[in-house]
Amino acid sequence: MAARISERNDPARYRAALVREGVSRGFAADTQDSDLNDLAIVAGLRPPALPETREAVLFALECPVSFMDDGNQTIAEAVFDSVAKGRPLVVIDSHGHRFVMEPQPVQGPA
Repeated sequence: MAARISERNDPARYRAALVREGVSRGFAADTQDSDLNDLAIVAGLRPPALPETREAVLFALECPVSFMDDGNQTIAEAVFDSVAKGRPLVVIDSHGHRFVMEPQPVQGPA
């Protein structure tokens, strides 16, 4: 049995799982806050309880970064903003495929 992903203990992983489910079901800029509870249940997760989780998931679904449309500076800013805010990032490659990037902190020197 797989370990349950916890919003409080592993927020980055929880948010990324919710975003992955949303992307796989075609959720995008028109996703509403009210959709998140149903999305979580379908993904086998508890509905998000924290406002910052809801904001992060909605932002990731609404604002994907596209390698076809965005310049390198825009992409770099989106990646580092995602890491700084601990929220997942949806990236669209040059073939139109969507990927969810999950920020994972690494301990130790660079």
